[in-house]
Amino acid sequence: MARTGKLTGFAGALLAMAMTPSVADELFVPYQPVQLPNGGTLAAFDISFVNPNLRTLAVAASRVVDSRGPFGTVVIVNTDDNIVTKELISDPPFAGACSFPARNTVTGPNGVIVIKTGRDAEVWAGDGPVLTAAGNAHICSVTTGTPPNPVAGDIASPSTVKVLDLNSGGTKAVISTGGTGRADELCYDSKSRVVLVANDETFDNFITFIDADNYQVIQKIKFDGTDPNGDKILANGIEQCIFNPKDGNFYINIPNTGPSTGPGVTLRISRKGKAPYQVEAIVADFSKAPWNTTGCTGGTGIALGPDDQLANSCGLIISFKNGAIIANFPAAGGADEIWFNPGDGHYFLADSTPAHLGVIDSGLKKKPSVDLSTTTAVGSHSVAADKKTNLVYVPIRGNNAVAGSGAVCSTAKDSFGNAGSDALGCILSYVAPRETAD
Repeated sequence: MARTGKLTGFAGALLAMAMTPSVADELFVPYQPVQLPNGGTLAAFDISFVNPNLRTLAVAASRVVDSRGPFGTVVIVNTDDNIVTKELISDPPFAGACSFPARNTVTGPNGVIVIKTGRDAEVWAGDGPVLTAAGNAHICSVTTGTPPNPVAGDIASPSTVKVLDLNSGGTKAVISTGGTGRADELCYDSKSRVVLVANDETFDNFITFIDADNYQVIQKIKFDGTDPNGDKILANGIEQCIFNPKDGNFYINIPNTGPSTGPGVTLRISRKGKAPYQVEAIVADFSKAPWNTTGCTGGTGIALGPDDQLANSCGLIISFKNGAIIANFPAAGGADEIWFNPGDGHYFLADSTPAHLGVIDSGLKKKPSVDLSTTTAVGSHSVAADKKTNLVYVPIRGNNAVAGSGAVCSTAKDSFGNAGSDALGCILSYVAPRETAD
């Protein structure tokens, strides 16, 4: 499919390279790295999100390091210019990544979405709890191995969703989810104006529905094996969710069930009339046929494609209507976040290990097919694409933060003509020089 944006320089040279036949229609390659301001190092991040109408990319970064020291922020990029325009720092501050480089259960920001338009545009970010002094000593002092789970005396106030004004950067609301661990990934129902956010740590195991107009909590569903609204499912983790405007329902992945690591499920969650939100259906149960024959044991990332396609992070595409298997590309899977770009009809699957970006062509009206994966970096589990330019964004950790994070930022030049910095890390945009529909 033809690009809608204009590419120059590095991408122009790649267009000439792409005139020769290849084994796949699309090979996405580095285009422009986006560097942080003030010589900042991108050390730790979670979810990325593009709002194409606002020309905005948001990256939830729990650890950025510059002359101000380490801090948590949402990095805002103008997708027309590929330049950071803001680093949103909430008041009170984000939890950050206090036990870095060890990953803990109380970091933030984590999930991020950009909703509404114009002067009302808002950034919503899931955040960790505020720790007591005892909590800091218990959790933040551990920098190798896995920090311990928080205990009651560690938490000064629960996890939150923070709402920030995209234009001014000010904090508009701090909404408690009541969790002991972090509030993580979010999705937005633009019809009913409701945000869903997950407290995904196993000692929390619940989702929260929030009114996007008055910032009030509407309801929670527990996945602790007892809640009838959660179909009495016992989850072992909760992953990415998505709102489906085609049928007015939320969909969410539970990667594992049971007290350990049993196969997961993909759920449809709805609210009929004034009834509470509830699990309406198990769309795919990976302990049962035919899903247990796919090699997928449960999903993390989830994305809505054309027609009735619902893609899973393990490379499996099913029908959201009845769970029927449409296509399966396990070699492209293994990702955390995945993203569907309607601009070019591709799914992108961000796989931290073995550090690649899987690419699946949805086929639009034809059958889906897999394209060549491309190299990213270890730790790069986050991806988002702009449907108007068809650029794909993948955050890359800096070598100054974590040794061996990769050397891909330096393979391209930024919007100022400078080579990207592997030491500082970057948000690397990728482009397919030649795009044709399968």
